[in-house]
This record gives sequence, structure tokens and C-alpha cells, in this order.
Amino acid sequence: MQSTQQQQKTLVKISQSLVITDLLDLLAGKILALRIPSYYHHEQAEKISEELIEQDSLERYHRAPDVGVQRTGITFFETNGNVKMLERYYQQAPTCNRNIRCICSPFLSPIDKLRLDLGDMWLAGACIENIHNRTMLAGIGRVFEDDFELPPHQDILARDVKDAPIYPTYLFSNLATQLSANIYLRTPKFGGELEIWNVKPSSTKQPEIHDKEYKYEGIIDRRILPAATAVIKPQIGELILFDSTRVHAVRASHGGPRVSMSMFIGYRNQEQPLTYWS
Repeated sequence: MQSTQQQQKTLVKISQSLVITDLLDLLAGKILALRIPSYYHHEQAEKISEELIEQDSLERYHRAPDVGVQRTGITFFETNGNVKMLERYYQQAPTCNRNIRCICSPFLSPIDKLRLDLGDMWLAGACIENIHNRTMLAGIGRVFEDDFELPPHQDILARDVKDAPIYPTYLFSNLATQLSANIYLRTPKFGGELEIWNVKPSSTKQPEIHDKEYKYEGIIDRRILPAATAVIKPQIGELILFDSTRVHAVRASHGGPRVSMSMFIGYRNQEQPLTYWS
């Protein structure tokens, strides 16, 4: 029988660069996660992390105020059918997109590097996701506070839009895969590991698996989950991609903040563009 470490090596692929064959394997579910160490320059990552930590715009997620993770802009997840919050999201998105570049200047932002790489390798191209014919936020900075975990949860676009009365008929439902892309700029001395479970609970299961210690109803009770299928300790400058509809979590950080930039990537089929949003 394979050891847990051997199983993780099979499920998590480490590559020297982001290439189309690995991306297709991840999108097809042949691997659980894709790691690209040294994707972003180490020294530039550290300088950008210092700038991010000082940002006045950092706030905890409005829908999860008791989770110790701060982000640079309102995310689509936070709108969840609230018309006023949705309008704030769209009003602020262009400014937030520009602010990420300003924070990273004079360097190319990690988000822009990833967007360029995706566009270059994907024959149909890549573009910002478009739900309401308005510019969406595409890339955020995140700071994980000391001693706080990001509890087990899923990120699924369809769940973030279904309750809003103003949404037109939209093809987000034809997303075959939704990836989470994270580029790590600073890692803590201890903790901060990414956990991924090879499970995808349906939305009908949410009430019975909700961890009621948290306000956000999407948090899953860790006590009912088996051991994580993969546990990954990120490195500075590393890019990690995984299917965000699988249950995932981040263990508590100790000894300094954990800083990253992230966005989602949507895949429909190889004839359509990849899309991205936050």
C-alpha cells in the first residue's frame, strides 16, 4: 500500500514552469493540485508583500468577518445576491484592478504575469469573466492573520449568484471547472499549509455540514471530514493551482503573516477562452 506521502506525490504535481499539458491534466481532474515553485521572483515577492501588508484597503471578508483573512477589495463571493453590495463590487473593481498594479510597481504583478501566461498558452485566449457586462475584479492580495485558520470550504461561482433577483440568464452554469490560483509572497515561520480534500459536497448538504461556530454558512465542519487528501506547505514565489470546488482550507499561521495574491480561473472547454475573476 502506498504511504500517505507517496499518494500525495501522485496527486500533486510539481513542475518547473506552467505548461498546457499540466494545466489540462488539472482541469480534467487527473491531478489534485499543480505546484510551480519559483513562479515569481523571490525578492520581488517579498517587496510586494511588504507593500500589501501596509494597505489601508485591507479588510476581512464581509460574509466571513470572524475568519482572520484580509483582502484588498470586495470579492464577488461577498455580493451573494445583495444588490447594493453587487453595485459596490462593480464600482470598485476597476480601481482595485489598477491598485494591484500600483502596489507591485515597478514590477509586473503576479496576477498580470499569470494572466499573460494563460493567454499565451490557451489557444482560445483568456479574459476577465463577464456576468453583467461590467468589469469584474480580477486578482486580490490576501493577508492571513497570525493564529487564524481559513476553515474548510468550497468556492463555487454558481453558489455566489443564484439568489440575486437581477441576474440575467447567464452561462456560468456551463463552467466545467473552477480553479483557484494562488501566488505566495510571504510565508509564516510555522503553519499556513494548504489542505485539499478530494470531495465536493453538493449545495443541498450545506445545512448539515455547516460548522456553526462560524457566521458564514459555507464553512464546513472539520470534525466530519477525513484527513486531508493533500497537505501543501507553500514556498515564497510559488504558484499553486487546484479545483476550488473541492473542499480546501488553510491551517493557522504562526510567526508572521501569510501573504498571497489570488484569483479564480474558469474553464468551459478548449474552444472557449479561460476566464478569471475574484
